[in-house]
Amino acid sequence: MKGKFRSIGFKIWWIITTSIIIFFVIALIINFTVITKIKDEFIFDHLKEASHSMKALQENFPERNGDRRLSLNKPIGPTQIENFKIRKNTEGGLDLIIDPFMRDFYKDNEIPEGFKMGEKLFEKIIDRIEKNKNNKGVLKENLKEINMLIFYYVNWEKDSSDKVSENATVFLTSLPQNNDLETGLFLGIFLLFIISFFISIIISKKIANPVKELKLFAEEIAKRNWKVEVPTVENDEIGLLTEALEKMRDSLKMYEERDREFLQSTSHDLKTPVMIIKGYAQSMIDGITINSEKSGAEIIKSESERLERKITQLLRLNILSHSLEYNKSTEYIRIDRILKNLISKFKIINPKLNWIVDLKEIEIQGDSEALLIAFENIIENQLRFAENVISVVMKKEEKNEIIISNDGPHFQVEDPNILFETYIKDRSGKFGLGLSIVKQIIKSHNGSVVAYNIEKGVEFKILI
Repeated sequence: MKGKFRSIGFKIWWIITTSIIIFFVIALIINFTVITKIKDEFIFDHLKEASHSMKALQENFPERNGDRRLSLNKPIGPTQIENFKIRKNTEGGLDLIIDPFMRDFYKDNEIPEGFKMGEKLFEKIIDRIEKNKNNKGVLKENLKEINMLIFYYVNWEKDSSDKVSENATVFLTSLPQNNDLETGLFLGIFLLFIISFFISIIISKKIANPVKELKLFAEEIAKRNWKVEVPTVENDEIGLLTEALEKMRDSLKMYEERDREFLQSTSHDLKTPVMIIKGYAQSMIDGITINSEKSGAEIIKSESERLERKITQLLRLNILSHSLEYNKSTEYIRIDRILKNLISKFKIINPKLNWIVDLKEIEIQGDSEALLIAFENIIENQLRFAENVISVVMKKEEKNEIIISNDGPHFQVEDPNILFETYIKDRSGKFGLGLSIVKQIIKSHNGSVVAYNIEKGVEFKILI
């Protein structure tokens, strides 16, 4: 297995944790962009409203124009609104106007809790107004070790004395720099981390335990322990995986049994000609003549050829699929000529058979040697079981059709096409490799071959 191992529990925890972090970041962005902006605008609106209220009060009660206390007690939550006056000087700067009333007020009265910096704070605000050239802003100040946000709003007006000079009333208020939301989010994220950890453990156990059982099940299959019990799981994706592993186990078990039977049968088929050859050779050595030396030599030659054919078929079966896949020939082949030559050769073997032949000129692109082997195996099969007649008919349809039949006994299986499988016994009770080779060759030429019983005999149909 490539890469570093990571448990399912860790992956689940990582997904949950990542989701929480993303949620946390989004919440912070909303807080710092949307909520903070709404809160600031709300405070500035109140400061602006205070300036309008003072102007209206001064217009309605001109005798109290010097009373700065008119605006000192307009609360916004726990805070108050304060104000002071500034004036543009001849150099273009701003000066703080300290009239006798303000001087006496800050000397004789306690400054409200939110403001403990007096003229220094006013000077900072004046400096900010000069630099930024705007009529509102926010300063961060530390008052009595408490981080405060100072909001100010500037209301410019003409000096009432000369109607030329510009002065302004600066309204300001303070709020503690409230980190409750951020603190709450951090606490929430911490709690969610802990909760997600335990949730991931529960979920991972729910998922990982069946997977571990399947791992043990697969390891037993790898050891060819076909008796291992299938784990009991729920009807979900893991259940589907369990069913697939069970089918794989059954298939492997079946293939192993077929391999064993095939090996036993093939060993017997190979052993028979070897025993005959050995027996005749020993007889010649011992000087025992059954018929004549010539006939004995002919039997040895015949059995040697039979043995060679079986070995060749085994080799072809193992390498044919690879050679057909990687060494595809591009030559053009006349199928009718291949069949004509094979029929001429096989007619000599059993002259008593009646051959019905109807060949059409059909040319395809492929491997001539492989196709020769395929048709040779089919016709040889016909020759073994035919009683009187073998028929070879070619038709040119959408796909070239070749029908080869004989009047021999029917296939004694429900589905004759299983005879094309490597591990199925033929009608003689032996494992037939020839038909399996036929299927591989025809399939490699994008064709198909089927076998079925007809009224009088059996038939092979090839589409190629």
